[in-house]
Amino acid sequence: MQIYGPFRIQTAASVQGTNRITGKSPESVPDARGAGSVDQLDISSAAREALAAGEASVGGSEGLRWEKINQLRQQIADGTYETPERMDAALNRLLDQIG
Repeated sequence: MQIYGPFRIQTAASVQGTNRITGKSPESVPDARGAGSVDQLDISSAAREALAAGEASVGGSEGLRWEKINQLRQQIADGTYETPERMDAALNRLLDQIG
């Protein structure tokens, strides 16, 4: 189709084969949570010193709840942390914030 201004449109055109961009099939793309994906956390030297000194208050908190932290770490490692209920709650909080 060719358009020549607001009043003249030419619709006669030859039909050509489709030009597709070929990519990887969905089966060959690794899962985002699969092997190869690595999360990284960088801790500042001040935070490392505070943790090493065993300070009760790090980052303004009233102390770290190591039992809770270790429990959450284990759930994440086991793959049981992300549940449909948690995802729904997070989505609802996000939608509340953006209005």
